[in-house]
Amino acid sequence: MSDMSVISSAASSDGIAVDIDCKFHPVHNDPNDDIVIISNDYVKFRASRFHLARTSQFFEGLLGTARPKGENFTDDDEPIHLDYPSSTLSLFLDLTSVCDPYIPAVSIDRARSLLKFIEFAICDGLVDKARLTLMEAAKDQPFELLVIASERDDVEMAKHALRQISTGQFRAQFVNTSSTTLTSHDLAMVKQYLCGLTPPYHLAILDAAMSTGKMREERYINLRPGLLFNDNWSSFADKLDPAKFSKG
Repeated sequence: MSDMSVISSAASSDGIAVDIDCKFHPVHNDPNDDIVIISNDYVKFRASRFHLARTSQFFEGLLGTARPKGENFTDDDEPIHLDYPSSTLSLFLDLTSVCDPYIPAVSIDRARSLLKFIEFAICDGLVDKARLTLMEAAKDQPFELLVIASERDDVEMAKHALRQISTGQFRAQFVNTSSTTLTSHDLAMVKQYLCGLTPPYHLAILDAAMSTGKMREERYINLRPGLLFNDNWSSFADKLDPAKFSKG
């Protein structure tokens, strides 16, 4: 799988492979657990085969293939190398060992990594909890959450982010003056942000925010037709429809 990589060795500065000394996690290190997982920052975890298979379809399939039922793993078995940080795997293993999983408040980066791993590991019972944790972690960072939602093609998450972007939030993010019009610098900032979204979400927001109307370029000049840009993105959150701009 593309998200898995062998990290038991690394190259030194002269290109020669060297062994990496992995340390065991201080909590997830029960000698009675027979599965060893290594994170991409070289931390070893001992994990329960039962809990992993119960929680994750990925581990259920992997462990069932790696060792026939009824045969135990031994210290000679190859560890499972996962391209995720130890902070993510530690939190995941906390969730696998309880009947009613609860995800504590975490940073947006940690919540994002956890959701990515839970979806990779096909943990259907944890996906909704992880999504809600990410949205809560990003409650004060709606613009970043909107980028994440566009990358995931998660329309409901995008709508949630937009509901937090009032005129005040928009101006705090992009506008450096008290003017009601966008300066060329402000416009460049908005364009740069929108380019960070996937094309369907970029176009969907432009489609929802732009409208025709009349405006003055300068004071005392007659009104002229023009395009108006709505800086209150919360007002069109429920109308967001990236599917209109998706191929196929």
